[in-house]
Amino acid sequence: MKKTEKIFLDYSSDHDLSDAEKDILAFLIQKKFENEQLSIRKAADELFVSTTSIIRLCKKLGFSGYSEFIYNLSLKVKQAVDSDTGKITEIHQPMEDALSEFINHFRTTFKSIDEKSIQDFLTEIAQHKMIYFYGAGFSTLFSNYLAKKLELFGYYVSNTSTSDSRAIFFNNIQKYGLLIIFSRSGETGKVIEKVRIAKEKGIKTILFTGNSKSTTAGMADIVFTVLDPTIESQQEFQVTSFESNMFMLIDIILILAVKQGIIKEY
Repeated sequence: MKKTEKIFLDYSSDHDLSDAEKDILAFLIQKKFENEQLSIRKAADELFVSTTSIIRLCKKLGFSGYSEFIYNLSLKVKQAVDSDTGKITEIHQPMEDALSEFINHFRTTFKSIDEKSIQDFLTEIAQHKMIYFYGAGFSTLFSNYLAKKLELFGYYVSNTSTSDSRAIFFNNIQKYGLLIIFSRSGETGKVIEKVRIAKEKGIKTILFTGNSKSTTAGMADIVFTVLDPTIESQQEFQVTSFESNMFMLIDIILILAVKQGIIKEY
């Protein structure tokens, strides 16, 4: 229900108003919401009624006259507008706080990333058109995303996760010269195993993670660390900046690849 309709019902219920009086009431409420100050004479002129008709309505509603009614109406309208403002504030401030936190985390992430690591990554994808992707848990979202992006740019990719068997990985990895892994914790047993196999076969490994001190990070050739606010609590199911910042990092690296002519947009 609109705010104007609610206030109209507050005044009109149980007062047996005529149609003409209802029109006057609706008009005055609407004008007050539009913040238009009307004298009784101006209101009467715009309504094509007499000032007596407006006063009669005000008294029927329980007021001494037009001035008292308008004062009461102003309070009701202000209360209605303030209640909306309060709701917006309840949403606005937490949204601003979250946005500020996400931006700060993203800046921290990029300040911590060595530009040489980005260039080394670009060099690797320039040399290898066949890339093997491996994702652990929710990180398969990132693995799928980057794999699909590079596939659109003409790369041949294979994308697997921890649900696939060791045999499948062992048989497929031998065809590739580059392994890109996504693992938030970097401590998943199956991830560590796959990196170890890749190193034994002389395959370069690039890790995207939230934990630069993990076992996997210590083994990978190139490591990109996105700030993970849950690194201490290990509560990975919290809604944080980690996921969105990881996608942003991927896209920025791809933009650099396009600018260097390593990949071409169609």
